Amino acid sequence: MGDTIDLHLHTQYSDGALSPLQAAEAAAQAGLRAIAITDHDTMEGLAELRDVPGLEIVPGIERKALFRDTEIHILGYDGDWEQMRRQPRLIADREARNAAIIEKLRADGVDITTKELYASKKGVAGRPHIAALLVKKGYFPDVKTAFAEWLGEGRPYYASLAWQTVPEIIQALGAAGAASVLAHPLQYAFPEPQLRELVQLCRDAGAVGMECLYSGYSRAETEMLLALCREYDLCPTGGSDFHGPNRPERVIGGVQAPYAWLCTLREREARHG
Repeated sequence: MGDTIDLHLHTQYSDGALSPLQAAEAAAQAGLRAIAITDHDTMEGLAELRDVPGLEIVPGIERKALFRDTEIHILGYDGDWEQMRRQPRLIADREARNAAIIEKLRADGVDITTKELYASKKGVAGRPHIAALLVKKGYFPDVKTAFAEWLGEGRPYYASLAWQTVPEIIQALGAAGAASVLAHPLQYAFPEPQLRELVQLCRDAGAVGMECLYSGYSRAETEMLLALCREYDLCPTGGSDFHGPNRPERVIGGVQAPYAWLCTLREREARHG
């Protein structure tokens, strides 16, 4: 085993392709020392895992928030799922959006039900799983086309989430004992003043880290983010954001952050908490 980590992986419990155990085994084969399973709005996949020799599994989750009309992702590490699932908005907002989308589809004669959606999905269901169900039923050749024509923002069957703010998400994660980290900060395409505003907002709300190593980020981009971490007194983290074949450029172990970063993150959260 090496001494590197990947703290951003998705599984079948959200919008990934592999089971949690398959993802963990792939990480072990890639020589990683630790990974975090960070499915969207759920940690239920952790119950399916068993020990993988030499691999540390960090309990994780990824939440969505709104900042300047942009979807922001916040990662939470080492939280307690039983505490987190008792937060009423965690699942309710997604279920309400799913119901709204399916109601629109059924009103136009599309053969789809919420019962079918939840029967076909472990963990938390969302638009990707509605799209997959539409593909299965022959309405589209693939999920990408379903989003482009029906489910994407601005398309006829899109429904928005009842968004929470960045501070609300970070505070909810903290209440469940999780360390909050701003995910893939360059993906939001903010100019520098707005990026700094977001980083400051996250830190002031209680976040302790920021993802600096990420699939596709250049060395110069990573160095810039590391400098921001130092300036705002945040811990750097890194992750591939692995999903599976639908995003082949994101590979388990393709981003290898040092294990020391995980230790520092935990030390910071212990002091912060």
